Amino acid sequence: MLWLSHTVPYPPRSGLLLRSHYLLKGVAERNQVDLVAFVQRPMLETYYSSVEEGLAESREILEKFCHSVTFVPIASVSRSLGKPRTALEGLFSPDCYTVRWLASTEATAVLSQLAAENHYDLAHFDTISLAPYRKLFPGVPATLGYHNIESHMLLRRAAKDRNWLRKFYFWQEGKRLGRYERRVATEFAGHLTCSDLDSERLRGFVPDIRPVSIPNGVDVEYFSPLGKAVRRHSLIFVSTLTWYPNLDAALFLLREIWPILKERVPDATLDVVGAGATAELAGLAAGLDGVTLHGFVPDIRPILDSAAVFICPIRDGGGTKLKILDAFAMAKCVVAHPIACEGIDVRDGENAVLARSAAEFVQQLAPLLDDDERRAEIGRAARETAVSAYAFNAIGRQLDQYLRGLANAPD
Repeated sequence: MLWLSHTVPYPPRSGLLLRSHYLLKGVAERNQVDLVAFVQRPMLETYYSSVEEGLAESREILEKFCHSVTFVPIASVSRSLGKPRTALEGLFSPDCYTVRWLASTEATAVLSQLAAENHYDLAHFDTISLAPYRKLFPGVPATLGYHNIESHMLLRRAAKDRNWLRKFYFWQEGKRLGRYERRVATEFAGHLTCSDLDSERLRGFVPDIRPVSIPNGVDVEYFSPLGKAVRRHSLIFVSTLTWYPNLDAALFLLREIWPILKERVPDATLDVVGAGATAELAGLAAGLDGVTLHGFVPDIRPILDSAAVFICPIRDGGGTKLKILDAFAMAKCVVAHPIACEGIDVRDGENAVLARSAAEFVQQLAPLLDDDERRAEIGRAARETAVSAYAFNAIGRQLDQYLRGLANAPD
């Protein structure tokens, strides 16, 4: 099998990397898999002192279960003004930015050589931006992965953005990408989404396909309760802050939710954990009583385990949020926006609590912070949900069986 990834699927520390790593591992431990991965340098720089260090460790780990591992640079971002230049060029070319940004003569050469040297039973392309490379593997059954339904996410972002220039850009990108998604859909034997909701969204504009939901998951053995004492009236928000829905959520939390909650619960504390905070967010956090901005934390479990409530006011974006599943597996009481819980089996008031506006968040949070028994009850139900429906081991087996069926491979 060939597995083409738009990022180096290691370390499994954030949503995209967790899903990419564990699904690849679940398949590669049962099959012979050649991995080709594009190097997104900012992701590696988040977790390592240098890109070279990150690539070396990633290769060492990935080669333990992959037959071969090849990393290729992203040509569009290595040139001067790479990302904005590619985005601008996309406005005046047949293919939009999302389709263009991973175009690479080096990747084409690597994949062409692999195609010539191997008889693949199946090729997996892990996001829509990789679909242009499908033509290099004629006659090979192929699958396309959707970490998000990208066109839907872009149009949602356009609808919410107040800047007319950004609104137009995201709108035209979403419309053009949607047309591309429809055009190439029939080139793939299988379509893998993160949830039934994303499958419905995909079928909404590509009705002739039958996507399969391979849910995001969690390592329920690694993320399990540690038994630490809970810090009184403590909240935690965990997120990679370079991703716009996460940054929006953090600003919403600090600007709108936190001032009202502090009036109700004066000794409340909030830990905001995640790499990539902007100067605006850092300045805002520094001026608020009880708020600590931690940046990247190598092991989130101790601070997460001791928090009373996991708050997730994400109200934009797409896909499913692995940070919610991590908190579920740690048996935390989660209070979240419904969009943050899309694609997850969340039952309001049973295994999580939902809120939309700042006032609703405070209305839910204030009594929960003083109700140890209620928080524990919700946390237990959350842990049960994570173990029964989202354990990565079971999800890996499910994906392997599906891919084998498409490739007509024996068990």
